[in-house]
Amino acid sequence: MNASPPQESAPPSIRYASSSAGPSIGAWSWLRIMLGIGLAVAGSLYFGRVVNQSLPEPPLPVVARIDGDLQLTERSGQTVKLSSLRGKVTVMACLYTVCPHGCAAVVGEMKKLHDAHHSRPDFHLVSLAVAPERDTPQFLQAYAEGVGVKPGEPWWFVTGPQQATWDYMTQQLLMQVPKPIPEPERINPLDLYEHDLRLVLVDRQGRVRGYYSVFHPQPEIARLMTEKLGRDVQRLLDHPEL
Repeated sequence: MNASPPQESAPPSIRYASSSAGPSIGAWSWLRIMLGIGLAVAGSLYFGRVVNQSLPEPPLPVVARIDGDLQLTERSGQTVKLSSLRGKVTVMACLYTVCPHGCAAVVGEMKKLHDAHHSRPDFHLVSLAVAPERDTPQFLQAYAEGVGVKPGEPWWFVTGPQQATWDYMTQQLLMQVPKPIPEPERINPLDLYEHDLRLVLVDRQGRVRGYYSVFHPQPEIARLMTEKLGRDVQRLLDHPEL
């Protein structure tokens, strides 16, 4: 009797652990985790803000000392001297009333400062006409009224001899030199001058303490400069010793 061939033994079965065997994280657990992360982030941001507010701001630099003077005609027709503003915190800027390059934005930021501080006797604004042949006292009077600045308020719109005004801008305030725009490069027929669009902060002692590009091609920089200008003006008003 022939023996039957040996049968091969079946290979051992392989068992895979079920995913249900281990611990699982439910929806409520995920919610608690995410809530904890959110609270941690919010707490760190709040702590950073508190620390930043508690740290003293660095002192304002002294960029220049104004040792010259300039006599100009204000929009009212009155002759004024810029040296008479000693003892006041002053913000100055160039002005070309038909400028298509950003003067309107500069005047807009000056108007915000005016609205915030015009009742203070130790605060003043000055707009220096770049083109006196066009921006006469009568024209500046109409322009100021259009902006919403009443006669007698602490904001001078001044005009006078062009070269003397430009010299004051560049030699005393250390602003960029205005220059005529070649006719082929003009945006319109009245686009005559390229000039500095920064605001200049001057303290009570006649010292330039900062420049502020409130009109900038990058909106974020313009916003930061506007905020810094507001803070620095307030610091000088609150602390006459600075």
